[in-house]
Amino acid sequence: MKESKYFIVLFCNKKRIKTLYKCMTKNTVYDHWHEFVTQKRPTFIKIQGGKRKKTLKFELGLIFPNNKWAKPTYIKDDLGRNIEVEMNDKRFRIKEIIPYWREEFIYDFENKKRIRYDQMMDIILKIDDIAQIFTLNNKLFLQVENDIRLFGNKNITDANRLFEIVKNDLIKRKRGNFIFVKDVTTHQREQLYEMLVSKGYKKLELIRHYSY
Repeated sequence: MKESKYFIVLFCNKKRIKTLYKCMTKNTVYDHWHEFVTQKRPTFIKIQGGKRKKTLKFELGLIFPNNKWAKPTYIKDDLGRNIEVEMNDKRFRIKEIIPYWREEFIYDFENKKRIRYDQMMDIILKIDDIAQIFTLNNKLFLQVENDIRLFGNKNITDANRLFEIVKNDLIKRKRGNFIFVKDVTTHQREQLYEMLVSKGYKKLELIRHYSY
């Protein structure tokens, strides 16, 4: 079986993390490259990872076989300098490299599964009653009277970022039945813990600031 010659590779912080596509012909890889670069950017993307909230910088690379006629590919570093990009494997070269992203998922506590932002918004947009949206630790809460739905994030920063995205999205859609509460008081927090524990949630899970 012949080895592939052309690749589309996802990099994170300059490290190769996943091959998204590979093939034997240049025309075929260009067709798939066009599909990737014209994809719609998700609303909620990965920005940080791990307990230390390390910044994640994703890039998409188009990899070609190396040859003596190939021209070098340059990118600008954080200081604006042109830096040549090279592969560790000298049989190949980076033909093109562009900024990219990965979608961040949200944990739906009710269904016990990770969902996309658009799926969460489908849930929220079905609500016609007055509802309150707020954050607590690494979670986003959707409350209609005594009914509360939880959506979990990796950390507090992501929860706050999601809060702002949802808020701006609903304002843009002119949905006036939602009340946004940025900060929950200590008294409100304790009342919330009591109510959620009575509904079967574990307090240790509720007070956690990050997910694994």
